[in-house]
Amino acid sequence: MNKFGSGEGKNSRKVITYLEMKNKILSTRITERVFRHINILNWLPQYSKQDGIGDFIAGITVGLTMMPQSIAYASLAGLSPQFGLYSAFFGSYLYVVFGTIKEVSIGPTAVMSLLTYEFTNGLGIEYIVLLTFLAGCVELIMGLLNLGFLIDFISTPVISGFTSAYSVIIIVSQLKSLFGLRKFKTKGFIDNISKLAVHLHETKIWDAALGIFCIIFLLILRKAKDVHLESPGDANLTTHQKKIKKCLWFISISRNTIIVLVSAVLAFLFETAGLSPFILSGQIESGLPPFHFPAFSIQENNSTITFPEMCSELGLGIIVIPVVAILANVAIAKAFATGPSFDATQEMLTLGVCNIFGSCVCSMPTCGAFTRSAVSSASGARTPMVGLYSGTLIVLALSLLTPYFYYIPRSTLAAVLISAVAFMLDWNILKILWNCNKRDLFLVVLTFVSCLGLGVEIGLLIGVVTNVIFLLYLWARPTVSIITCKTPTGGEYVMVTPDSGLMYLAVDFLCTTVTKAGINQGSGSLPLVINCTYIKGMDYTTAMALKVVYRTFQKRQQPLILFNVRTGIKSMLQTTADVKMILYADTEKEIVDLIFGEILDLERSETIPLIEKGTQEHEVTIEIETGCIDDLIQDTLASNESSLNECGRDK
Repeated sequence: MNKFGSGEGKNSRKVITYLEMKNKILSTRITERVFRHINILNWLPQYSKQDGIGDFIAGITVGLTMMPQSIAYASLAGLSPQFGLYSAFFGSYLYVVFGTIKEVSIGPTAVMSLLTYEFTNGLGIEYIVLLTFLAGCVELIMGLLNLGFLIDFISTPVISGFTSAYSVIIIVSQLKSLFGLRKFKTKGFIDNISKLAVHLHETKIWDAALGIFCIIFLLILRKAKDVHLESPGDANLTTHQKKIKKCLWFISISRNTIIVLVSAVLAFLFETAGLSPFILSGQIESGLPPFHFPAFSIQENNSTITFPEMCSELGLGIIVIPVVAILANVAIAKAFATGPSFDATQEMLTLGVCNIFGSCVCSMPTCGAFTRSAVSSASGARTPMVGLYSGTLIVLALSLLTPYFYYIPRSTLAAVLISAVAFMLDWNILKILWNCNKRDLFLVVLTFVSCLGLGVEIGLLIGVVTNVIFLLYLWARPTVSIITCKTPTGGEYVMVTPDSGLMYLAVDFLCTTVTKAGINQGSGSLPLVINCTYIKGMDYTTAMALKVVYRTFQKRQQPLILFNVRTGIKSMLQTTADVKMILYADTEKEIVDLIFGEILDLERSETIPLIEKGTQEHEVTIEIETGCIDDLIQDTLASNESSLNECGRDK
């Protein structure tokens, strides 16, 4: 009994120990997950006084930049100015808790405002708030499912064409406010230009003069931070010069706030004098918005619009807006991330949370902005706490300053927008791609023209689909090198080398190429070697196709050898395709041994590239010091290096 009881006690202790270990592992995983997704827990314990000072200065600076931008972006989205401010503070607060990049500033942006207008033009604020909520849900789901890789299908040329197109669209859309024209509804870029031409004679001189002056003033102040104060031949600044330099820098990054403030004061003075030369922003609702979830159904014309009907009205915006927002946020995060701190999945989750809860305060769709991130970085941001101060500044503006926003001229807001997006036009890429890659140049132009003519969402879709087609073509039609190798004893064999992976898209092309090479270059009898060095994977379709090719070669008694095959591919061929008699080789000596039954020292060999042009074949004999395989690799690397050097010189 004692022995039995003692054994039972030991087993109990083992069970307890196992449960303790299991609970400890589970607790560790939960803790790691919490610290990963609630990022403030990672840096707040080490938060210092210096961090607080740096973040406070950066936060106030970003807030001064965000305030006039938010009002202008609300106008671009077809909303009252207060909705731009509603969109600027809640996301800033949430990013403090969940965000990973200290420079990112969540709020309204030019592209989000333009897309919001595209998909909600003529619809009520309920639709815009619901769009924000649904965009946040899509972003959150993409983050949870780790679908960020889908963004990689949007290449840089497509992004460049899209960015340049929406910059042009924004500039043209703001011309009516810049010239003081009465509001008129437009449908797309072309319609906007035609109606501008029709109403151009209605231009108000005062608004146009103020708007043009504001643009010139903003462009001058933009360069103020780049003024060189050092003496010729002396790179060091004096204390007085350093103070002036800091003042110029602060004036430069606060230029939007300065121009809005000056214009509002000027308009106020005219109003008090009984004059109204400018079209003003008008009455703005003061105070903070109530916190509530968006309406999932509304009453309109004595009928109920259901949730599915509202989603139908929003259309592709539910997908396009979150994808573009993620693209912008990830691009900003990559640009400003330092070290291994960048977590794309966490950024997607954070953006989703910001938009979901932002919709509860009547926000329009938001994401990060390059301009604000650059200001934050230049202002010395230390942690994401910057968002706390910039968001608080917006809250104070909503509580105290909204009566004064009435006097902001619309032409000034148009000037702020035009000056902001004018530098997003990417002209330099055209010259670079003209010299280096005409296919990518075609993508830029196609996306740009499609966005202008068909709308930014359709243009972006066309650019992405075309890019994917190009990508599929490269997969389906890999470059195949065919050379004839000679051994020192005079034996010959044909080597076929595809330059990319072998999947079902390329199987027909490659099998046809191999079969033709066996007949044309191999004369139906020379051994043929498929170099699998660059083939990293193989699917079932390819395995079955190679089985057919192998049997074709077997019927005419022409040897077929697979060279440098990975273990997984070899196993798949032997099991799936049931081709167990196929020959494999890992070195060039093994190839010769399999074909000619002899072991040779291949220090010197003769390679004859077979180049087809029309119906003629040209043979070039090259003396080399290494084997046929090394020669092929060296030629490929040399060709690639030469192309890169030539492209670099063009750049």
